[in-house]
Amino acid sequence: MVYGLIVSGGKGIRMGSEIPKQFLPLGGIPVLIRTLMIFDACPQVDALVLVLPEAYLEYFDTLGYSPNKPLYRVKAGEERQDSVRHGLELIVELDPESLVLIHDGVRPLVSPEVLETGVRLAMIHGAAACGVKPKDTVKEMGSDGLSAGTLDRAKLFLIHTPQVFQSAQILSAHRKILLEGIPVTDDTTVFERYYYPVRLFEDSYANIKITTVEDLIMAEALLKV
Repeated sequence: MVYGLIVSGGKGIRMGSEIPKQFLPLGGIPVLIRTLMIFDACPQVDALVLVLPEAYLEYFDTLGYSPNKPLYRVKAGEERQDSVRHGLELIVELDPESLVLIHDGVRPLVSPEVLETGVRLAMIHGAAACGVKPKDTVKEMGSDGLSAGTLDRAKLFLIHTPQVFQSAQILSAHRKILLEGIPVTDDTTVFERYYYPVRLFEDSYANIKITTVEDLIMAEALLKV
């Protein structure tokens, strides 16, 4: 089995809206629903697990969305890594031999091809994650606010989601890092700490993460391209 784990536990503080950013409309459809629709239509994905803030588990029903594939809902944790772990606990309970695509619910412009490539490469290499090369020069900044060097852009890769793993392995890694008390915001970081390097592959720059009003405006424009 291949599960799509859609992480939507955010409260949208930076967006400044009355409802979390994942429920804001994008082209007339809530951001989260657009994300779910892409996963639901992907032949490689068998079932969906959606992580939501507890206060919005029932609110989701008011959106009137019913996917064709099985959809399980899980309560989000305090931090993103807690939310991911909660979703993984359910997935491993359902099928310990499964693959999982961990994806940000506020990346509604991910392409079906990226999902398919992620699954294919994870089956070959054990784990895979998409991303893009930086377009801008990246500087290292010291604590004094002064430039401390220029990083080699050719060696840098900006990580996106989905990130694809063996469900049991990434859950084990999340449990270990929880015991160590190390805060993380990215699942490849967790995985690489206890297992092996992740196979990286090119994504589209359009697969943006909607966290600000400007991101939402950009996503609206990209929908029209």
